[in-house]
Amino acid sequence: MISTAAKMPEPDAVVSFLYDAPEVSATEFAAELLATTTETETGIDSYSIGGAVEEFETAFARLIGKEKAVFMPTGTLANHLAVRMLMRGKSRVLLQERGHLYNDSGDCLQKLSGINAVALGRGKATFGLDEVKAAFENAEAARVEASIGAIAIETPVRRMHGELFDQGEMEAICDFARGRGVGLHLDGARLFIASAYSGIPVDSYASAFDTVYISLYKYFNAPSGAVLAGPARLMDGLYHERRMFGGGLNQAWIFAATALRSLTSFQERFAQAVAVSEVFKQILAGIPGLAVSNIPGGTNVFKLIPRNDIDPSSMHDTMSKLGVKLPPPESGTFYLKVNESILSTPPAELAGRFAEAVRAKG
Repeated sequence: MISTAAKMPEPDAVVSFLYDAPEVSATEFAAELLATTTETETGIDSYSIGGAVEEFETAFARLIGKEKAVFMPTGTLANHLAVRMLMRGKSRVLLQERGHLYNDSGDCLQKLSGINAVALGRGKATFGLDEVKAAFENAEAARVEASIGAIAIETPVRRMHGELFDQGEMEAICDFARGRGVGLHLDGARLFIASAYSGIPVDSYASAFDTVYISLYKYFNAPSGAVLAGPARLMDGLYHERRMFGGGLNQAWIFAATALRSLTSFQERFAQAVAVSEVFKQILAGIPGLAVSNIPGGTNVFKLIPRNDIDPSSMHDTMSKLGVKLPPPESGTFYLKVNESILSTPPAELAGRFAEAVRAKG
């Protein structure tokens, strides 16, 4: 695990561009957990209530400007319960066609809560206010009442390689929804990453929505877990529904304590990683045989395109031997994710490993 003291890891550490967070072994996590419990008194929870879980919930709610936060075992459950709470007996929720709720949750809204998911913005990170208004008009014109109770927005969007939801459209949609008394949920699994690139504070993002979900394992060093935050009138007693859906984990302190330890300094550490990555990308772009391209409106994902005579699969294997993990190429292009592991190696040295792979033509 990367230390919360924000010091740089050892120079010979592996740099991984696979995920939003550095990869860690079981041994590394065990060491982090030992450090966590040694440095501070860690209270044991009972079925995700009290102890370190409550301590984390309180700190997190304060950080993002919400009255209360509740630990969740998964983002799937966090998103589901948020929308379920906001519906107030209505039947439809508007959400992204490329988002988590529509693609990665097994149609839980429909199957488990009788909520009809209406997907907007097909093939895009952003859906517009015009699409939202059209959905309301369609619902209101139905022969049988089919009212819209909530709107859910994900940003950045994983299935669009970390592209941000357009901020102007987001603000317009939120204003429209509030004017109609429609609930607003933010799927902010990677919201702290969004903030690092957009410059918008996480509490400013969260303030526009009734509820917000954030992942604990994508960057806060926890092996799993999520957190859902919102007004006390919605969060109070939510542990009952959490348990009803099978999410009342006993002794969830392991997730909460490690996340809390990382939470206090993550933004500082990740800002450093972003700055180092920009230097690295500039050097990388100067290597003959490689092209570097940012995702328009993107965040921590960028494209690396090798020259035609360089075999991407061979390059993938060569880089692994050089201590750099790349994702599998997609149609000849690598989509690299910046995370804190980039701090382990000076940018010029890291780019030199790519240059070596180019000389070997993969």
